[in-house]
Amino acid sequence: MHFIVTGGAGFIGSHVTEQLLSEDHYVTVVDNLTTGNLNNLPEHPRLKFLEKDILACQPEDFSKPIDGIAHLAATPSVTESWLQPLAAHHNNLSATIAVIELCQALEIPRLVFTSSAAVYGNPVQLPITETHPTSPISPYGLQKLVSEQYASLFAQQFGFSMVALRLFNVFGPRQAPNSQYSGVISIFVNAMRQGLPITIYGDGTQTRDFVYVKNVANAFAKALITSLTSGSCIVANVGTGKSISLVELVDILKTCFPQWQSELKFAPARPGDIKDSQADISNASTHLDFTSQWSVESGLQYLIESLDPVKG
Repeated sequence: MHFIVTGGAGFIGSHVTEQLLSEDHYVTVVDNLTTGNLNNLPEHPRLKFLEKDILACQPEDFSKPIDGIAHLAATPSVTESWLQPLAAHHNNLSATIAVIELCQALEIPRLVFTSSAAVYGNPVQLPITETHPTSPISPYGLQKLVSEQYASLFAQQFGFSMVALRLFNVFGPRQAPNSQYSGVISIFVNAMRQGLPITIYGDGTQTRDFVYVKNVANAFAKALITSLTSGSCIVANVGTGKSISLVELVDILKTCFPQWQSELKFAPARPGDIKDSQADISNASTHLDFTSQWSVESGLQYLIESLDPVKG
């Protein structure tokens, strides 16, 4: 099969690309390299790379037939969505509409959209199911939610199928620790490797559902090939179904970095940060045959082993 992966040179997108190639599919990656990196992609005879903004893509850029498109290109930053709301709207919501137009023009039968747990806002119950109220507390979360609604509306009108994957806290190799888009794990790991202090915003009891990126790549691969009727739409959480506190995370990392003896600091909680998060992944299990094969511990071990030695 032949799939397009937008944002395929980025952190998550490159792992999705690798997963699809490992399953003997053909992949065309579209990435403008704003945050993506060509070094994230393997050299592979079934891989084609198109350096272009998805909003500038035309149907003639692609060879038919295309069996599905995994849309990961975005500005994945809550902070940036507040500071640069129009740019974030352009890269998140407008880009999704451009992908929808490509689905129509190229008659692509499947769209897998990268959504986020940010659509839920502050959870009123745990674990979070897909029927949980959606009340975003950031422009980023709102853009993801409205993108889902656009994709669902057009899928039902024009007959392609759509899967929206609501990702929880993804971590793994290629997540740059010095980027504004980085998750807390990459920041903590980078600090421990260099013997630097770690700062937790809040009291450290806040919990997150940390999901290893290879679990996420597997969910995308399954979402692209699972059997669905034309016009059908599925929304599925992607996490582990478990949560740990930030203090517990630091304790796990200490076992990986026994040499780390620096200070653990606490700072005031940041406005807009939710207290607790935990995914209910039964929907993904039922509809996509998804299971979380990598635990937080095994994912952390693999992440740390994949890192280059710290230069002294």
